[in-house]
Amino acid sequence: MGEEGHWQSGQNKVLEFQLQNVNDLGPSAARQVSSSHAADHTSTSSGDQQSNGSAHQAGSRNFEFVLVTDNESRRQVRRHAMRQYMHQRRLDSIARLGTARVPGGGWSTRSSLDFQPSASSSSTGGVKDDAQEDLTVKSEKASSPSSDEDKKTPEMPKSSSRLLIPKLHKVKREDASLRPATKPRASNPLVSPGEGVVRDPFSCYPIATSQADHELIQHFVVTYPTMMYKFADSIANNPMMEIFRQIALHDGLPFQAMLAIASKHRAGVEGKAESVQSLTHKMRALRFMNERIQGDATGQHDGTIYAVATMAVIEKWSKDASIERMHFRGLSSMIRNRGGMHGMRLTSPFLEKVLYWVDFSCAPKAIISTSLPWTGTIPDTTPPLDFLDPNLHLAVPHDATTPEDAESLCAQFRACEDFLRFFRRLRELEGLCLNSPYTVVPETFPRRKKHFRPGTQLYSILTMLPDYDHGIRDIRFIDEYTCMSCLFFLTFALYDCYLNSHNLDEYLDWLSLEVRNLNPFTNPSITSILWLFLNNGGYPKNRPGDAGDRCWIVSRMVRIAKRLEWKRHGTIWDRLRQVLIDFIVTQQECALGSDEIDAETHVARARKRLSYQTHSTDYFWNEVQMREDILELNLPSLTSTSTSIQDNNGLVHT
Repeated sequence: MGEEGHWQSGQNKVLEFQLQNVNDLGPSAARQVSSSHAADHTSTSSGDQQSNGSAHQAGSRNFEFVLVTDNESRRQVRRHAMRQYMHQRRLDSIARLGTARVPGGGWSTRSSLDFQPSASSSSTGGVKDDAQEDLTVKSEKASSPSSDEDKKTPEMPKSSSRLLIPKLHKVKREDASLRPATKPRASNPLVSPGEGVVRDPFSCYPIATSQADHELIQHFVVTYPTMMYKFADSIANNPMMEIFRQIALHDGLPFQAMLAIASKHRAGVEGKAESVQSLTHKMRALRFMNERIQGDATGQHDGTIYAVATMAVIEKWSKDASIERMHFRGLSSMIRNRGGMHGMRLTSPFLEKVLYWVDFSCAPKAIISTSLPWTGTIPDTTPPLDFLDPNLHLAVPHDATTPEDAESLCAQFRACEDFLRFFRRLRELEGLCLNSPYTVVPETFPRRKKHFRPGTQLYSILTMLPDYDHGIRDIRFIDEYTCMSCLFFLTFALYDCYLNSHNLDEYLDWLSLEVRNLNPFTNPSITSILWLFLNNGGYPKNRPGDAGDRCWIVSRMVRIAKRLEWKRHGTIWDRLRQVLIDFIVTQQECALGSDEIDAETHVARARKRLSYQTHSTDYFWNEVQMREDILELNLPSLTSTSTSIQDNNGLVHT
């Protein structure tokens, strides 16, 4: 008892002497000395109750009591504090990058208390950046569930710097039995889920997914299509669900691309252009895609093509047309290797619809050619449509000054002439139907229904686009492109009816019924209408379609129309849309394709014939100006290259 009392009195004198000289170091050093004394007193009072494991843990701390009496001792304390501070900074950086996870009993994350800066690190000064980093770690931990290890560990004061070493040794002891396992690599998305414990109870996902990733899946299937495209009517009509089922669940690359686009949209919903989560999933998707392309450069796997298309959509939202253009160039090459869109229709019909959907909404500056590849041949061929002329060529003299994109200019010229020829041909067919013989009959019941005129549901959907929150800022133009695509689908159906002496009323009856089935109480979204066309290539689902010709020509026409979007202050774009609407309204008002009409329809036909006689040949627009706007060339310079254009038939003679 005498020796113990003497030892305690001596220890108290040392502590008092340390506290007297600690004023120069500030309150942080005082906390360090007090915590050191408290730990030493606890270890002394426990006596024989300590086990061999606790003795090994205490011995691993290697504490050194320093008597702060002169400048050298103060420098020693400062060096110790700086080493602890730098060590803690490295641990915080590793925690933010997500590479500090060790595979022990499933994926788990340590509590943010494990990575709080120590008391000694606070003595170096309160830097604002460090405080923000600590707040970032706390916020990330608040959104992710804690592991079982963190639940069992009692909460310790944040200012204690001794929590770090015991916890690290504890993790090492747990991982000693897992040394034969391979070490996880952060660059591999297959073994690097997001924060939280793995959530895949049925092992059906192609890559390891955490709770945060599972929330992104829900966002992709529910929130993203609801906000961006208003697919809130029926889950059966939600293409995102089919993408998840048919493509993402079967391959790790499209699954990672799905997480990337979902996290990008989620960041937009939160009012941010990017987030740590969106950038992380985008980086993993790009890295995984580059690794896949090394073994599948031709795009033989559907998942590879879908991933490239998804990355193009992400760049479209980011307003980066150059990167989007690069992705579309690679996408076109893969489609050509698969036999073009004609071959995609035979091998992967659902992926073909997704690709057309992506193409309809792509940015004009990202378009690399006049159309998607139709076949796998070079040069490419076109579908057998009567208004397409594959033999039309533009004579460009080849010399030292000839630009490298001369072939591209020829393809643009053919597409431009096909575009103008379609409208001339459609007007001719409309005139033939107006002048065809018919019989005026008394009004009968039930009266003929006009599904496309002002006041009808289909007319309001295609002429009045609502403005709503898409989740991504400044992205409303995709609704404009989608509406233009739907109008072209209707116009090509009208063209086919005129050409084959059919009545468009049956087609509109089918379309109106499908629209009411989508939502009988309110107007469905314009994208929902587009998918009604895509589901069977623009044909009614109970009738046989074609080999994908109609979808391909709509894609080509929309690409040409996008060149006119901002020409002449947007007036040509508006005029083009109105011309398409007028074609369909004329058929409905005049009952073109019917042999028996009533008196009201007879008056409408007479009025339309009169308008044909009073208007000039430039009924829609000035075709010379249209060529200049589409080709972005001055017509005199075009004709100076020994090329003459005849406006009456659109042929070129060289």
